[in-house]
Amino acid sequence: MKIQNLLKTLNYLRMKSNIAITFFLILLLFPVLAFGQAASGSVIIQGTVSSDADGPVIGASVTEIDANNRVVSACITDLNGHYVLKIKSVDNRIAFNYIGYIKQTKKIGSSKTLNVVLQENTQAIKEVDVVATKKHSEGGFSIPKREIATAMQTLDMKEIEGLQVSSIDEALQGRIAGLDIVANSGDAGSGTSMRIRGASSINGSSQPLIVLNGVPYEMQVDQSFDYANSNSEQFANLLSINPDDIQDISVLKDAAASAVWGSKGANGVIMITTKKGRSGPTRIEYSYRYTGTVQPKGRALLNGDDYTMLMKQEFFNPEQDSRASNVVEYNYDKSFINYENYNNNTDWVKEVTQIGNISDHYLTLSGGGERATYRISGGFLSQNGTIIGQSNSRISSRSYLDYAVSDRLKFIAELSYTYSNYNRSYNFDFGSGDSPNEDLSILGIAYKKMPNTSVYKQDANGQNTDKYFITPSSSTLNSDQKYLVNPVALALNAKNNVKNYRTLPTFRLQYDFTDPMQQMLRYNMYVSFDINNDKTSRFLPSDIVNYSWSDKHFNRAESGDHESVTIQTDNNIAWSPKFDNTDHSLLLYGSLQTTEGRSSYLGINSYGLISDQATDASNPAYLTYEETGRSHWRSMGLLARMHYAYKGRYILDGTIRRDGSTKFGDGNKWGNFPGISVKWIMSDEPFMKPTIKWLSMLAFRPGWGLAGNQPGAEYLHFSRYGSDGSYAGMPVQVPVSLQLTDLRWETTSSFNYGCDLGLLDDKIQADMNVYFKRTNDMLFENVAIANSSGFSSLRYQNAGSMDNNGWEVNLYANKIIKSGKFSVDFRFNLSNSINKIVDLDKKILDTYNGEYNYKNGTYLTRIQAGNSFGSIYGFRYLGVYQYDKYISGSQEDAPVARNANGEVVLNEKGETVPMYFNYNRRNGGSQYVFRGGDAKYEDVNHDGNIDELDIVYLGNSNPLMNGGFGTTVRYNNLSLNFSFNFRYGNKIVNAARMNAENMYSINNQSTIVNWRWRKDGDVTPIPRALYNYGYNWLGSDRFVEDGSFLRLKYVTLNYSMPKETLRPFHIEKMNFYLSVNNIFVLTRYSGVDPEVGYGSLGVSQDFGQTPRSKDLTLGVTIGL
Repeated sequence: MKIQNLLKTLNYLRMKSNIAITFFLILLLFPVLAFGQAASGSVIIQGTVSSDADGPVIGASVTEIDANNRVVSACITDLNGHYVLKIKSVDNRIAFNYIGYIKQTKKIGSSKTLNVVLQENTQAIKEVDVVATKKHSEGGFSIPKREIATAMQTLDMKEIEGLQVSSIDEALQGRIAGLDIVANSGDAGSGTSMRIRGASSINGSSQPLIVLNGVPYEMQVDQSFDYANSNSEQFANLLSINPDDIQDISVLKDAAASAVWGSKGANGVIMITTKKGRSGPTRIEYSYRYTGTVQPKGRALLNGDDYTMLMKQEFFNPEQDSRASNVVEYNYDKSFINYENYNNNTDWVKEVTQIGNISDHYLTLSGGGERATYRISGGFLSQNGTIIGQSNSRISSRSYLDYAVSDRLKFIAELSYTYSNYNRSYNFDFGSGDSPNEDLSILGIAYKKMPNTSVYKQDANGQNTDKYFITPSSSTLNSDQKYLVNPVALALNAKNNVKNYRTLPTFRLQYDFTDPMQQMLRYNMYVSFDINNDKTSRFLPSDIVNYSWSDKHFNRAESGDHESVTIQTDNNIAWSPKFDNTDHSLLLYGSLQTTEGRSSYLGINSYGLISDQATDASNPAYLTYEETGRSHWRSMGLLARMHYAYKGRYILDGTIRRDGSTKFGDGNKWGNFPGISVKWIMSDEPFMKPTIKWLSMLAFRPGWGLAGNQPGAEYLHFSRYGSDGSYAGMPVQVPVSLQLTDLRWETTSSFNYGCDLGLLDDKIQADMNVYFKRTNDMLFENVAIANSSGFSSLRYQNAGSMDNNGWEVNLYANKIIKSGKFSVDFRFNLSNSINKIVDLDKKILDTYNGEYNYKNGTYLTRIQAGNSFGSIYGFRYLGVYQYDKYISGSQEDAPVARNANGEVVLNEKGETVPMYFNYNRRNGGSQYVFRGGDAKYEDVNHDGNIDELDIVYLGNSNPLMNGGFGTTVRYNNLSLNFSFNFRYGNKIVNAARMNAENMYSINNQSTIVNWRWRKDGDVTPIPRALYNYGYNWLGSDRFVEDGSFLRLKYVTLNYSMPKETLRPFHIEKMNFYLSVNNIFVLTRYSGVDPEVGYGSLGVSQDFGQTPRSKDLTLGVTIGL
């Protein structure tokens, strides 16, 4: 009964909405009509439009059409069905049209009054067989999908209907062969790292180009942004497109396909096509999804009691001195003034996490008539993260209007607007190594915070007050905890807000010079504007830190404003002649593309604000710094393409693009990027006729292409000057950069060998690709040079080559099992990519490969020819020395030197030689003699000394294989969708575990340390506790873990109500969704989540960032 009432209400709203839309159109067209009535002309005709059933027709379209079917004047009928129209010529025709009625056309002649009675369109549609060819379009270049000769894969967004995703990268994960997507974190509004067929650049971005409706969807990232050393959330803004607006996504993977985009497509291309309007009555569709999110449980940490016991042992062990462990904060001394604040068992991870939620509203209106279609959409997303204080909201809107002025002339207008508001966790990124909070997330701080302290300050009776407990500056604790902030106070009181405003209007024009039915000669153009504004506001209040009032971080405020405007144009012409011999098909295409943009930045930083309520950096305070920046860029591209097919089975595609950029000197401003591919559809050969019943497609398609890449900075070919103080009271200008006139394009050459397979009338489809990519003249940033030049480094230099070779398999089975109303689909993709640095200039090696620093917790920073980008170098961990003293036959496992045969080395006195660390005290490090209970490392060269000569290759962070699979089960109006994704063979540096097991600082530790070595003879993989002493946590394979995983990404249940039930209420559709995301992960990785993004030099390091949440989504879609 409740459902019936709901349907009646929806029907009532639909009727009301039709009246409102008609009234809105009358108001919208009134100025146009008024202008039309004021135009020159001498003939006015009038009349009424009615119907036999309903009488006067309100809002009927009355248009004057010339001999070329162009609309030259128009109006609509009023509330009485009456119209008045000033016409241009009596030789034209008048067309009367209204949705649901048969269109009528009348000649004007000498008539001054034309009355029309429209007939309802009740004609039954006869069953007909329609044979159509599916097309793939890139701007004005449209070819049959069957004739695509490049490596491309498409995802129809209907396949993930009902799934809650806030950005398109989440939708693509695990569904496209060769596309590796890794979430940077699970924080609200965070982004991902995306790579198509591996990393093709070391310093530059490896992110693919996003193309939205044929227009590059770029964002000019600040030149200081370091792609190679970042796993930042800044990538999230690159994909601020509402997934509900998307119709399908195509991924161009080989250079033969991406060469169309020249230097912009060096890392592959993701082409997004948004939904458009359809002719017919106005359709209204509303969808709502609510999602609850919960964070998976992480590693178990010590409680307050176990922690204080560990600390006492940690302080005692280095010198076996009980006085060293007499720390008042660990003594539970009731006479201590802060006894109650250090007498707790606080679970800090629990305190900073919460159940998150997402609310997603989406509304569309679409429709159109014979010549015009439209679609208007709006969405609102609100998200509260699983970390307290994090939230994200987004308002998005998109409109699309397609208007055919005549049979040959068409005008298209698009407008999108997105507003995003991110409240992120405050992070200490001051660049100072003395702060224990530096670069830590809220969760990272919670992992480290000592658990015997309280969240709120407690009184003498142990009762919480309304103030957060902040470790006093007078505390005797080590700085690791003394200055480690209260993560709850930081999450709720500090401010880190980022607002983004983005507007993208695009205007298109299409004109056919000839009748497309005879031959196509078509001109297309667009002009697109990308107006982007980012506003950042950060504030660190004084009441959550123990800094003095004069400290530069006391009431610290930062504000930044970045604005950019990019204008892109494309003028292209396509010609496809009609041959008498239909065996031949040809399409020629030429395009001129231009890009021009400007950006500016203003940043200000101040401290000592008079109040924690006045959080803006422009308020009265001490100014730390202010900075401004401005940039201007231009580029031009000339493109020629051809597509030829003979008998529909021999296909040849060719592309040549010439790009010009202002980032290079005069001799290298232009780069040429060709591409060629062929395809042979073997299954169409006459000798394959015996297989026609079961083999619908067998094709081979080799291809080659060249793509390019540019440096990330402008003005490199100029000698730039900057201020450097003053001399004799006059400002001084000095050179700040060397002129780089010989800098060249970074180029990527790619060979692709593909095969397409279709079985049982394409019920089963598969494609396979093998590729070989080589990047030459790689661009490296800040390359060290001799100081005698007057400069310390070159901003950029071409040096080195890198390979990415691999293969891909993609399989889709449509209704592979079918019985009546029951059917099953299956999909699977698998890809392999091997990265190898082929050659590097010695200057590059000297710049990046520094000396080992002989410190705990660090790995050797290194790039090396012959190994992969993202390689990890460190020591081999062999366990823990069981005994302190060596006794042959009984206490063998002791820290003594051994030769290559495993025999104990003796000195000239016949005594055992101890094992040393850094015996020669290199690079300022300390010499250390290993003891029982210390970590044991492999002495590779058997010299009795663990040093940089014992560092070895430990693997790399690039997955050997990745992919996904899933199935869709349907029965009648019910469907169930399963989706899995996986990675295999990648290594992760588990830095969070390293920090939680080192027992070197006074940070909280994992419960695994309860099994630490305590006395001679203990057998354990966990070394002894040593505060600020020893080398028990060197960068080794102890903390390098296998990041392979299999994740059940989501399960979605979709129910569509029967149309027979909805039809009496004039409701087109009503769907209900239930989706569960991130249900489980199978992995050997000991961290919370094995999905870890890339960090410095491509190495994946897990510092305890927020893991991907587990989600439950309920949703409904209603269409009127």
